[in-house]
Amino acid sequence: MSSAALPEPSENQEEIKDLQNKLSSNYPKERKDAAKNVIALMRAGENVQELFSDMLRCVKTDDLELKKLVYLYLVNYSTTEPEQAIMAVNTFVQDSEHDNPLIRALAVRTMCRINLESVAEHMIQPLKKCLKDADPYVRKTAAFGVSKLYDVLPEAVENSGLFPDLLSLLTDENPLVVSNTTAALFEINSHRNQPVLQLTAETLTPILAALSSCSEWCQVMLLDALAKYTPISSEDASYLIDRLIPFLKNSNPSVVVGSFKCIFMFMDHDTRKPHELFPQIIPPFITLVASSEPEIQYVVLRTLSLFVHKFPKALAKEIRVFFCKYNDPSYVKMEKLDIIVTICTQQTAQIVLDELSEYCNAVDVAFVKKAVRCIGQIAMKIEAAAPRCVDILVGLVDGKADYAIEESVVVVSDILRRFPGSFESVIAAVCKNFDQIKDPHSKAAAVWILGEYCHIIEGVDLLLDPFLDSFHDEQPEVQLQILTSLVKVFIDRPNDTRDQLQFVLTEATKGDVSPDVRNRAYIYWRLLSAEGNISQLVVKFDKVKVSSSGEHYEDSVLSELIRNMGSVAGVLHVVPGDFVHRVCYENRHEDEEVDEERDWIQAQITKNENVIDLFVDFEPTTMHIKIVNRSQQDISDLALALNVNPVGLVIPAPPVFPRVIPVGQSCEVDAPIVFTSEKQGQFNTNLLDLAIKTNAGPVYARVELPAQCAAMVDGRLDQMMYKDMWAKIPVEDSAEIAGAALATDEALRDRNVFVVGRKENQTYISLKLQPGVFFLVEAVEDGPKLTIHFKTSDSRLSVYLKKSAYRLFATKQ
Repeated sequence: MSSAALPEPSENQEEIKDLQNKLSSNYPKERKDAAKNVIALMRAGENVQELFSDMLRCVKTDDLELKKLVYLYLVNYSTTEPEQAIMAVNTFVQDSEHDNPLIRALAVRTMCRINLESVAEHMIQPLKKCLKDADPYVRKTAAFGVSKLYDVLPEAVENSGLFPDLLSLLTDENPLVVSNTTAALFEINSHRNQPVLQLTAETLTPILAALSSCSEWCQVMLLDALAKYTPISSEDASYLIDRLIPFLKNSNPSVVVGSFKCIFMFMDHDTRKPHELFPQIIPPFITLVASSEPEIQYVVLRTLSLFVHKFPKALAKEIRVFFCKYNDPSYVKMEKLDIIVTICTQQTAQIVLDELSEYCNAVDVAFVKKAVRCIGQIAMKIEAAAPRCVDILVGLVDGKADYAIEESVVVVSDILRRFPGSFESVIAAVCKNFDQIKDPHSKAAAVWILGEYCHIIEGVDLLLDPFLDSFHDEQPEVQLQILTSLVKVFIDRPNDTRDQLQFVLTEATKGDVSPDVRNRAYIYWRLLSAEGNISQLVVKFDKVKVSSSGEHYEDSVLSELIRNMGSVAGVLHVVPGDFVHRVCYENRHEDEEVDEERDWIQAQITKNENVIDLFVDFEPTTMHIKIVNRSQQDISDLALALNVNPVGLVIPAPPVFPRVIPVGQSCEVDAPIVFTSEKQGQFNTNLLDLAIKTNAGPVYARVELPAQCAAMVDGRLDQMMYKDMWAKIPVEDSAEIAGAALATDEALRDRNVFVVGRKENQTYISLKLQPGVFFLVEAVEDGPKLTIHFKTSDSRLSVYLKKSAYRLFATKQ
């Protein structure tokens, strides 16, 4: 193909006609050259769909290069010509049995890439043969083919017996086959409710064996799979970490990041303290930050930023590595600044502030603003460094750069809130430069300073005048702050600012201002008109100190991002669920009636059972409600109430029901749920009592309250914490589950139930139930019986756990 020059876009049918003639030629070279031109046109964006039948005739050839060209064309245009594409199936099947392994693999790969059910259904038998092919290149291609076929025909793959053949390739002698098989199985797992491959000590052995002898990109796939494994003991975690540490020295950054992710996750299960491992795992990353390409640096820095959120002191001694170079791209500099602030300590604050003050002289406006914000974050994080930070900021305010002045004013306002009464001496210096401020956010900060410290600022009414003159042209953010600050000044100096306040309130209540501004103006107007000092109590009061303004993640979000290090989610710091929607296939019988949207639980009606049928489904933050009108009249005036329950589930805001549910019709509504200890009760059951108000009378119902909806994401304990808590809690309880086995680690994790370790037939588990009660569980499997021994800090929830044990821990045998 490289010999074919890219043609100019076709403007008429003559070129297409010429290509048709050449594709039908009896001369192989002429057909190949024509095929090259067709592919070149296709890559240039030309529509060459008219040549489908002519290209299809060229597929029966022994020329490997021509066959590749035709296959490439078919992949691109087969979905637009499904009737003709089926004609190529016979050739694909024949090629899958060709003597040349390259052609066999090419046929399988091409069939997998054609997203047509009519083609895919003929692919199952060739795939079964290729999975057992003598050539490893064909086997590894077929392994990926199974996952691609599963995207097109999941039900056919489920029933074809391909999975056992695919699983057998995990023990293949070729590491490339093992890596492709592992990647294919985990891709299939992501689309199934029940995984095909469970990572256990047994299935992990061939993956570890292949890890050392396969290519770098195969290593990346294997490391991604390995990161999904939960060590069964501290010895297991130590062994895996020691096996993976050498991969941190790999020349491929993806391998380094992948191995680092695995080690980072296994550290929670290792008895060694994290700081004992840091000397071995940190240097490779320092090398990448210091010497790699900017794009690689950025990915590494984004990975390290997650690491330092969990271990901020780990890189404190290496802080100079993250100082910005003059030729660093802006996006790298920005990321370095975030890490510098996170790992800065009292001992390194001086050199960091000296460095940041130098950055404030740069020409990159965004970089300078970020550096100024970092100075403020260090001041709020390290109180001893605050005076030095304020000195730098005052110097910037006295400077000539408008953008530095604007950002400095914002940061100074934050510091004044963080340390009330400590740095009021700088206010006068800051106020001198307010006339240079143009940015709305900075204006709002400046006006806040004037209002909050009006009692110590001389001529504050004069300083506010310029903002009043431009009130109508300001952004709502600034207008709101002008209103609030002027009310504060009026309370402090009513005689000097009465006219100013009257002017602003009049302007703010005109019809062409923001509704938020207008509403606040009316509120202040009524407050000031009220008798007594109510306005002073509302507007002027002791403020709560602000905390650090740096980036923070909830524990559950941080854990999810760590699990996705090296992926797009890990780089963007966005959990996968926010931008990827997985569609899972569940094998069901045709006669099963299934609601595709919800896993509805039918409530037991205990009063007025002939009025409605009630169904509910729970998610961590939402209760889904479905009401079916069974009565002979329209149902209206609906309202919902919940009784106290073991986990304190309440509805903070009433669900919005339709005005009327006609006879025989249904409605579905969602209600937000929260958990609070104030509403705990009925500890001897796992049922939730509900009351539905209707025009036909109240309906009382009872439904099981699934424990997995009350299990919290931060219920994971490391082994040391587990042992300490187990020793401190004296009372132990137990429950037996007949005819069940312990669920897989992945299934337990999906229920927010976490495996801490294993010993023989015992599995140690931790979970945390709302509203914040830990359970330490020892699960023992004994034939067809699963026994749960547990301890808890709140024995009132023991009955609830026993009654919910199957849903939390078990699966059918």
